[in-house]
Amino acid sequence: MSPDKGASKVTLENALESTSFGKFNYILIVLAGATLSAVFLETVSVNVILPVAQCDLQMSTENKGLLSAVGFMGIIVSSHLWGFLADTIGRKIIISSSLLIAFTLTIISSFTQSYWLLVLLRFLNGPSATTYAYLGEFNCLKHRSKVMMLGSFTYGFWCYYLSICASIIINQDWIIYIETLDLFFKPWRLFMIVCGIPSILCGIIMLFMPESPKFTFSNGNEQETINILRKIFVWNTGKPGEMFEVNSLIKDEEFEERSQKKMNLFHFMWTQTVPLFKHPHLKNTLTACFIQFCIFNSSNGFWTFFPEITNRIALWQNDESHVYSTVCQILNDTKIVLSETATDCITKLETSAFQNMFILNSIYCFGWLFLSLIINRAGKLIIITTLLFTSGTCGFSLIFVDRPMVSNYLYIVLLAVGLALTVLNASVVELFPTKLRAMALCLSLMSGRIGSVVGSNVIGTLLDSYCSYTFIMPTILLITSGCLAFTIPNISNKIHK
Repeated sequence: MSPDKGASKVTLENALESTSFGKFNYILIVLAGATLSAVFLETVSVNVILPVAQCDLQMSTENKGLLSAVGFMGIIVSSHLWGFLADTIGRKIIISSSLLIAFTLTIISSFTQSYWLLVLLRFLNGPSATTYAYLGEFNCLKHRSKVMMLGSFTYGFWCYYLSICASIIINQDWIIYIETLDLFFKPWRLFMIVCGIPSILCGIIMLFMPESPKFTFSNGNEQETINILRKIFVWNTGKPGEMFEVNSLIKDEEFEERSQKKMNLFHFMWTQTVPLFKHPHLKNTLTACFIQFCIFNSSNGFWTFFPEITNRIALWQNDESHVYSTVCQILNDTKIVLSETATDCITKLETSAFQNMFILNSIYCFGWLFLSLIINRAGKLIIITTLLFTSGTCGFSLIFVDRPMVSNYLYIVLLAVGLALTVLNASVVELFPTKLRAMALCLSLMSGRIGSVVGSNVIGTLLDSYCSYTFIMPTILLITSGCLAFTIPNISNKIHK
């Protein structure tokens, strides 16, 4: 509720509401979506090149699983540090810096000829995962969940960049020989560079955005917080800043002394992390981390082989002599010989593989838009549990369904479980105080990245020889986490305007 006329000292939550909801918020939603897509492209675009780069880099199925997972390993290792820096230095500078570093490493990666050097570079490429905290902290409780859904919608929209660029670039026939590097520069290398462009663009634009008002307030900078809020008010309303009524903010438990920043780095990290594993936050921290692990394991773990599996299904369907078969039977029948000169090395992807990527992207894009419209009325619980139980059932069905087209769509629905991540992140943002929020998000997302690593490597190890077992894993994890979602505090609350 906005402060009464003449009131000058209010809570930060009321002050945020007083800035109104307008142009600034929409710009921030678009930028946050673009930033999230840049992180996504830096992390998973390598999965698209796995089939076509297999012979160039001499990759086995296990090698592909490692290359796909190593980016998440890098994020796991750096998450704690990024969370600490975001909670101490600031959200925007850390997001911007990590994106610019990621772009530089992507350029270098596109020119490497060594598989293990590429693995190392992808490991070092780990953008900060604090965008959700940054986005959520500019909005009051009434708008927060909806804004995060809209941010995810724009994220899904920007992710069309991946499938569009892949369909345009990957199947081109040209090869450029770079004599100084003794390198045959192929389309998949250009694709890597193009996928890094959003990182440098978002990193530069982020430098011109204001810092999170909740961050500045929690670090004792009351006047800076009011100045930020006043600028947002001007942007949203078009009125002069003098009309912004808030002149002072009520100090609460979120307000900290600036001197805390002067602590020893490791001591500060310790003081930020330990409270998350003590009462009253322990249960919430463990629950968020476990559900993140399960969702990432299924969505990102299986996305690793999504382009390759759908491509191999398409190749199998092109042979009219084939009868109905399950996904695992098809994969066993279409194994690829690992040789640079082998005639069956894949240099292009089938059209249907791009179509499936486009369909999956559309499900995410418009799924988040739909969720943004219903989340306040339906509540987070019913959304999360519906997605988890449905995707878990689809994963189990893939073991038995012998219609390739149906299997394609079941596989897509399994990957669509990632829609639940934004709903879960919205819950995490509301569960923890500002001074612990970025660290809580980074730790829960770190658990998710571990799930991605486990999923990618388990699938890479089992896919060729024990295919059916790979689809039992998401079934158990997703249904279990769906049951656990009922224990998250306030997750069933609904917000009515």
